[in-house]
Amino acid sequence: MDPISNADRLVLLLRRKLQERAKAGAGANALARSGVQAPAEPSGLHALAAVEGADERLLRRALIQNLLADQLGPALLNDAQFQQIVSRVTQAIEEDDATSRLLSRLIADLRPS
Repeated sequence: MDPISNADRLVLLLRRKLQERAKAGAGANALARSGVQAPAEPSGLHALAAVEGADERLLRRALIQNLLADQLGPALLNDAQFQQIVSRVTQAIEEDDATSRLLSRLIADLRPS
């Protein structure tokens, strides 16, 4: 069995917290009530990476947002609380040197050669 990485732990923790909120009814069906349609799936990361001179911080946040939306569901993309979570996770990853370097390598791999 593979060891659990810090990113996996963050995703598991976030998933559990969001499930707890859903059970408590906090924010349940807010997206449906607003009539806003969420995108079918997260997209645009490769296009953003292809833009010459795109800010790496923006790419880092977009990558983390796509990973979290993939794990927790794309319907959350338009949720303000989800965006706050994305910001906090991005900040936490940037504060850890090893994880930040790994994320930089992932961003470099996304950019066209």
